[in-house]
Amino acid sequence: MADLSPNLPSQSSSDSIPFWRDGRVLGVLAQIAFLILFALSAAYLLNNVYGGLQRLGKAQFLCDDGSEQLRCFFDFLNLESQFDIAESVVPYSPADTYARAVWVGFLNTIKVSGLGIILATILGTFTGIARLSSNWLLSNIAKWYIDLMRNTPLVLILLFLYLVVLLNALPPINQAIQPLGLPVFLSQRGINFPKIVAMPSFSVFLAFVVLAIIQAQVLSVILGRREEKTGQASNRTAWALVSLVVVIGAGWIVAGNQARDDQALLVSRGLRVREYSDLEALIVGRLPINRLNDISKGLENGTLSQEQVDEAALQLCALRDSPSEVNLTAQLRVDGIPYSTRRFARTDQAITAYGEGECEALVAPTAIIAAERDVLPDAATHLVVPVTERPMRISLPRIEGLNFVGGGKLTPEFAAVLFGLTIYTAAFIAEIVRAGILSVSKGQSEAARALGLSESQRLRLIVLPQALRVIIPPLTSQYLNLTKNSSLAQFVAFPEIWTVSFTTINQSGRAVQIIIIVMATYLTISLSISALLNWYNQRIALVER
Repeated sequence: MADLSPNLPSQSSSDSIPFWRDGRVLGVLAQIAFLILFALSAAYLLNNVYGGLQRLGKAQFLCDDGSEQLRCFFDFLNLESQFDIAESVVPYSPADTYARAVWVGFLNTIKVSGLGIILATILGTFTGIARLSSNWLLSNIAKWYIDLMRNTPLVLILLFLYLVVLLNALPPINQAIQPLGLPVFLSQRGINFPKIVAMPSFSVFLAFVVLAIIQAQVLSVILGRREEKTGQASNRTAWALVSLVVVIGAGWIVAGNQARDDQALLVSRGLRVREYSDLEALIVGRLPINRLNDISKGLENGTLSQEQVDEAALQLCALRDSPSEVNLTAQLRVDGIPYSTRRFARTDQAITAYGEGECEALVAPTAIIAAERDVLPDAATHLVVPVTERPMRISLPRIEGLNFVGGGKLTPEFAAVLFGLTIYTAAFIAEIVRAGILSVSKGQSEAARALGLSESQRLRLIVLPQALRVIIPPLTSQYLNLTKNSSLAQFVAFPEIWTVSFTTINQSGRAVQIIIIVMATYLTISLSISALLNWYNQRIALVER
């Protein structure tokens, strides 16, 4: 029988693919060429750095002891910076070192980047969902916002917010805008808002909060397992919330009782104030009223003038930005007791002002009050009045003279950078969220509607958990872009890491060292963000059999 199999011609060595057309060979050659090019570039860069250091002289390697050695390349960081930084997370003065100045810039970068990431994620998520809304107006507003932000340079956005909105559109401090009557003030000085201040007893309260969260989680797990065994609902969410509130409430009481005598007022015996409740009688005796509630009524009907109230107000001396002042003034506001405050940078200044009669009472921790009273020439004529301490107090901003005191503050520079980075990055995040939602099969949404789930439940329970697997990888890039874009804060004079580093270069002349520090800083932040989001991406990844 004839063999029907085809006779394939044998491939001789002369018919093989030439090496210059072989993909494997070309790949190896390309990698070798890249390594050679990289080595040459690195050598060229290092040679330039070495030549520059040679021209600058051995002063670049000056040690603290006066010697010149390579190991002292970064010793200049221990020298005084001799320049001020307008905004700082931690205390800073021109007498601090260059290392402290760079640390302040690093913390400012972390602050604006961290808050920007949170706000941009929230705004971008809602904008991306609104982009898919069936409401024509809402969908198109989201579309116009995204198109406008994505096609506008970030520097232009920052300059517009800073120069046009914050410095020109907002009024001066004496005409500050107070939206809806809330304790929030918008002015050319920035945005002032209420701030929560932690008292010394806050650590005890925080321990109870952590304990409450742990026990609520444990209780929820125990009740969940009981539901699986019995098949009966136990309303575990409600029980977990009740237990959470009970433990937190107990922590509030325990922390307050523990710090009952930690804060105090130093007053003269002639003031006739033996305890805090006597302050009400003191103010009532100075005004033609029967109780403190009559002050607001008298101001409304004209029987009292603001000048009378100001003259009768309790005059306080306090340390600037001290928790003791916040604790007392918060209680005075609750009780309706008018007061005025003189603030000092040091305790000795405050006690001197009190001794000279510039104020009626000195507020400080009890230990400081007891020690400083002995310094007064007539110590026996002064009393220590305990003031109740709470684990947390709310500090409200108020206008005193030509500035705000109390509360928190967003400077115009920080506000411009934060809002600019937020609205710019949120536009890109919105498109990522929209693409992630569209990547989920429509059958998932149809099944959710068939089960009777609302639109919010459909998004929260069905669509977004699946869309996250698509959203997280490109979202990581946007977080990194936001962090690196924070270096544009120099255009609005916000002192982040690059702005501070540029000033340090001008002051010290150590350009190479500072650039190395800046590169290491951004590299560390970027790798940290990438590692965190990669870990989260692995946690939510589909597990296949």
